[in-house]
Amino acid sequence: MQYCTHCKVQLLETRKHCPLCGNSLKIETDQTIRESFPKIDSYIKGTGKLKLLLFLSVVIIILSFTVYAFFPTELNYPLLITLGMGSLWLDMIFLVKRRFHIPKKIVWQVFILAVLSLFWDWNTGWRGWSITYFIPFLYITALLLMYAIAVIMKLNSRDYITYAFMSALFGVLPVLFIMLDWVTVKYPSILSIAFSSTILSAIFILQWDSIKLEFQKRMHI
Repeated sequence: MQYCTHCKVQLLETRKHCPLCGNSLKIETDQTIRESFPKIDSYIKGTGKLKLLLFLSVVIIILSFTVYAFFPTELNYPLLITLGMGSLWLDMIFLVKRRFHIPKKIVWQVFILAVLSLFWDWNTGWRGWSITYFIPFLYITALLLMYAIAVIMKLNSRDYITYAFMSALFGVLPVLFIMLDWVTVKYPSILSIAFSSTILSAIFILQWDSIKLEFQKRMHI
């Protein structure tokens, strides 16, 4: 057992400093290391995949500015992509730090941001950018963010599958924008529909048992 000469007390666990006075304690080479609390691994996993996602984000931003330099357009899309990526990573940091019920928070944020974009677009003269660009890419970003969080934090599929299903359903909504001829540029809506349909197919085919179990739990069947 370690002994603090200043406090005149013995310590049950092995420490570099006395917890009472902060005095340095001597650790013998043959001394058995004792700990009062179990070692708990960090809840953040998959740092290698996180670095890969960060690298891909930087590459996408660089490529967007490169393409824009060669083929300039009236829409400064590299700036929008940069802001979108920045928002994605800030959102991810916020969600990881406040890590409980993350998929539910993502679904709520998608809904709130979509409503706010519609209100802002309508309040500034309605140019249609909200349903043409923002909302379709918001749905895609939400699904990517949910997947990234699930990979980083090693979430069980049952912890996020219901909310991933809801987000994917949101992503199919732009089909109404095209059918009702609300958008002049259809590519963002088509991307959102295709990506969300792929996620929905994967959920139904690969995670049907989890969806069925969650449905039974929530409906108390």
